[in-house]
This record gives sequence, C-alpha cells and structure tokens, in this order.
Amino acid sequence: MIADRGSCSFAKKVKNMEDAGVAVGIVVDNTDENINDIVMSDDGTGAGLRIPSLLVSKKDGQKLIDWLKKATDEELAQVMVLADFKMKAPDNRVEYDIWYSSSIDLALDFIQDFMKLDREFGKKVLMTPRFVFWECQDCDKDYML
Repeated sequence: MIADRGSCSFAKKVKNMEDAGVAVGIVVDNTDENINDIVMSDDGTGAGLRIPSLLVSKKDGQKLIDWLKKATDEELAQVMVLADFKMKAPDNRVEYDIWYSSSIDLALDFIQDFMKLDREFGKKVLMTPRFVFWECQDCDKDYML
C-alpha cells in the first residue's frame, strides 16, 4: 500500500495499513526534504506491528503514484513489490539503534542486561541508544516546562 505521510505518526500510519491487510507499507513524504534525515520512529503505539514499512521521497512517491494511475489492468496484475531492507555499513559492522523511554521500566532493565551481549560483539557492531520523548497533551500545565 502507498499512503501519503500526512500528519499522523508513522506508527499510526503503518498500523492503519496493517489493519487494512497490506504486507508492506510505503509512506510518501509530504514535503520536499532529505528523507535520509528522517527516522520513522515509534510514538509509543507501535508495539505489535508486524509489517515492514519504508519512507520514500515526495518526488519518488509521485513517480510511483503517476505510474499506478496510468497502468493498465494487465500491468497492475503483474506488479510485485520487493522491499530490500538490507543496509551494508561502510566498515562492515552491524549498526543498530535501541529506542527506549522512561515510560517503561523494563526498557532500562533490558538495556542493562543486553549490554553484556553487546560487549561480546566487540567491534563487530555499533549500538546507538536513543531516548524517546513524548509531549503530554493531558498533563497539568504546572508540570510542563
């Protein structure tokens, strides 16, 4: 499925695609920006997502949409989407991020336990911890900065 980025979170967008029964979600950016600088992060609602998803630039997404609009039924019947999520690091290391927040105490326990495994990997991997912040829409204004 191809969907416009819109204003909802990536997690919500992909969840809606998954609920619609698609196998891969393609999100088309809604502005002309460098998508290499965008992280399709979880807003805290993405637990349980089972489909892969990717973000394509507005320009590339428009090419896909334009082709789909002009394609014949025969061409559409032959379309197969192949999403390759392999990324090779230039120094041949496996690079991964671990995203966590203070909203789940288990995340800190996991990171502490996982640290032992990460150290065993040595220079073969590069782990980057990422801390997620959410704005509390319903919080008392006295507690907000």
